[in-house]
This record gives sequence, C-alpha cells and structure tokens, in this order.
Amino acid sequence: MRLVTLGTLGLILAAAISAQTTDPAKLRINGIGLDSTFAQVTKALGKPMKDGKATREECIGGREKAVDFDGASFYFMDGDSKNRKTFEVKGFTVTSSKYSVSGIKVGDTELNVRRRLGTKFTKSDDLETGADIWTYDFPESGDPGSTSVYISRGKVIKITSAHQVC
Repeated sequence: MRLVTLGTLGLILAAAISAQTTDPAKLRINGIGLDSTFAQVTKALGKPMKDGKATREECIGGREKAVDFDGASFYFMDGDSKNRKTFEVKGFTVTSSKYSVSGIKVGDTELNVRRRLGTKFTKSDDLETGADIWTYDFPESGDPGSTSVYISRGKVIKITSAHQVC
C-alpha cells in the first residue's frame, strides 16, 4: 500500500513540476518580451546605450534595427506590425545577471533552467565559446522560433529568444 501511495505522490509531483514550466515563446524581461514595442522596451529599460539606425529589411518588408542596453540587446522589425510602422521585438539576447528572464538569470544553474523551461530541449555546442546550448523550440500553436540558453561550467552565460521570421 505504501508503494502505491509513494508512486501516486511521485506522479502528482512530476505533473506539478512539468506544469510549472514557462512557455519559451513568452519569456519576459521586466515585463517585456517578443512582440513588445520599442516604446514598451524603452519604458521598461530606459534609454538604450545604442539605438541602431533603421534599415530596409527584405524578408517580410519594412525596416529593422538593433538596440543595445548594458547586458541586453534587442532586434526589432516593423514589417509585420499592425500599422507596418511600429517596431516590435523579434529577438533578444541577455548577457548580464542584472536581468531576470522569466526567473532565469545569467549565473543560474542548469537545475533552475530545467525548473523554469523543462527538459524538452536539444543540446548542441557553441564552437566559439565551448558552451553547451540548450534550445527550446516554441510550441507548434504559435509563431515559429526558439529560446536558447548557453551554459558553461554548469552556469548560464547567455539567453537568447527569437521568432523565426524568414
């Protein structure tokens, strides 16, 4: 009887843990994430260190630009926005521990990443840094894309998330 009770508790605990994972397509930094507008990003993070010049983008039409903050960078496009003039986040990279990405920070352990994003990832190697890259694909129901967590010596060193736009 004890064995059955322990087994049942184990299944309930496993279900609770898997239910707590965050959708890799909906990660947030200070309340902003993919599809947030440029205005929302600057309101949340302040004035950027570098606000790149908008250039013509050929994939979906419109313009693109890169914006850098201390320890975080964002890639914006306006071609698929409602009015085709509003820059929206299509990708971001975080390299500083001062930003929490839906509960994951640079310097966190692999265990925290698994707790937040789950264990359904593909693993590859970053040839440039030697880090492991854990890539979480976005669910099929949404826009295609992925979130990647770079891990070196058991600690997070970089987090990226982006829509696949072409």
